[in-house]
Amino acid sequence: MTIQHLVPAKDLGQFVAELFEAAGLSVRAAERVSDALIEADLSGRSSHGVLQADNYLARLVAGAMSTAEQPRIISESGGAVVLDAAGMEGHLAAEEAIAIAIAKAQDNGVAAVAVRRGQHMGVAGRYVRMAAEAGCAALAMGNTKPVMPAPGGAERLVGTNPIAIGIPTTDHPIVLDMATSAGTYGRIRHAHAAGQTLPEGWALDAYGRPTTDPAAAMKGLLLPMGGAKGFALSFAIDLMAGLLSSGAWGAKLGELDDDTTKPQLSSYLFIVLDIAHFRPLSDFLEEADEAVRRVRQSRRAEGVERLFTPGERSAEALEKNNGMIELAPTVAHALRERAQALGVAIPRFMEEHPTAEAVPRQS
Repeated sequence: MTIQHLVPAKDLGQFVAELFEAAGLSVRAAERVSDALIEADLSGRSSHGVLQADNYLARLVAGAMSTAEQPRIISESGGAVVLDAAGMEGHLAAEEAIAIAIAKAQDNGVAAVAVRRGQHMGVAGRYVRMAAEAGCAALAMGNTKPVMPAPGGAERLVGTNPIAIGIPTTDHPIVLDMATSAGTYGRIRHAHAAGQTLPEGWALDAYGRPTTDPAAAMKGLLLPMGGAKGFALSFAIDLMAGLLSSGAWGAKLGELDDDTTKPQLSSYLFIVLDIAHFRPLSDFLEEADEAVRRVRQSRRAEGVERLFTPGERSAEALEKNNGMIELAPTVAHALRERAQALGVAIPRFMEEHPTAEAVPRQS
């Protein structure tokens, strides 16, 4: 297994923001993207963290990702809105979309915002958590390039298409966030970068044989979680996001590859319900808290110390992290090379031979 190195999150975030600014984003947009990536790492979602930065930067440099910061409104009718992200950075597009959805829901009770031509939006649960913190329940979903076959099939038909659901409580929101594949492509890329093998049942190689090799999995097929149920859910998400936004879906999303000279476009859908339009928020929160307690206090199997509600582990990891991030050497190397190409100074903690725990750069 490849050794991971600990680096300070604050300093890594500043360095990554400097890279995005050098690649063409405004200072504020660069900070927003960096914050989202660092948050993913700190919350235990490293497959959607700084690992993704070099791919985004490569597309920005190649002109395959727009430097725009605001998606264009295509249509607006009551609580229904369609946005065109036109290839802009996915976290920025998704943040704008969920903000519109929250505001519309607060006016109308229910809102749905469909987005077309958005790039990778990162952790879908991040956006429903934003809605939950505003007193709303929410769903987020999006499609990705096909990597999974239909049950019994041998052709890539649907992506890992994530779905997230957020429900507010008086403490951490309940956040369901899941891919429809047994393992996400991002986690497979992370395993490849970290020199790790995959769990069995995640993937097939190009010849349709089960594999635990990340490199073979990226050239082959991913398997749906829950068999036919996972495929069915992914298929439904593909159509909901793609058709409502008039965006791409299925084969129209293109083939999965690592060509960063081309945009990585997806369609998203955000549905937000303002709880106060349905019932008093305080009453809702009281019952939501009761549901959380019911899970935590339920009978445990032998040897199990604690039970968790969806999203609780990630929320606690984000809240209680020690301010350090594990960075694979391959990821660090890619960022150093990108910094050299963009003329960005490489900080001390990102040097090629870091100590076991990197030293924060001096301000």
